Amino acid sequence: MDPNQRKELLIKAMSEGMTYEEYAAFNKQLAKEGKTTGLQKEAYVNYTKLGAARMKRWEKMYTPSEAFLQTLAPRVQAGEQWLVFSEPWCGDASHNLPFIAKWTKALGIELRVILRDENLELMDEFLTSGGRSIPKLVRLSSDFQILNTWGPRPALLTEHYNAWRAKEDFNYPDWVLFAQNWYNTDKGKSLEVEFLK
Repeated sequence: MDPNQRKELLIKAMSEGMTYEEYAAFNKQLAKEGKTTGLQKEAYVNYTKLGAARMKRWEKMYTPSEAFLQTLAPRVQAGEQWLVFSEPWCGDASHNLPFIAKWTKALGIELRVILRDENLELMDEFLTSGGRSIPKLVRLSSDFQILNTWGPRPALLTEHYNAWRAKEDFNYPDWVLFAQNWYNTDKGKSLEVEFLK
């Protein structure tokens, strides 16, 4: 894709994307109805229900410190905007998006969330190790230049994931439990450190 096409898609995504509040409400509504996005697989419906509960929990439990916000603020450009690819069934998204949303709200950064599977052409411009891993955050300047990207999870947890994936007896449900425990113990500290870098 040429840079002009990509810029047009980014402009469209930012104008049509959901606010975090809209995305969270959408996730909660799906969970209430026993639905998810994409194929209506039982496991994904369950992940969507878990995701709604996780987001609600982090929204209540987490407040960014003034020290963190004051350290992050000078690194934010005037008119900067953040775009996140996500899906309601994504466990990493439900753990990370509430933190990111609180920072953008406090710092006046425009945040929009779009569904990965409805935006594959644009998603394919931001692959992680060749895959459509989510959540994927794209940091944009006011004129839609790509400043950098982040995702799909804190680097420390990615190291754990790579080690788990390398095992012959890799078991995805066990990994999900491990990651859930990691997030609950970390409480966003690793995410804050990465965004300050």
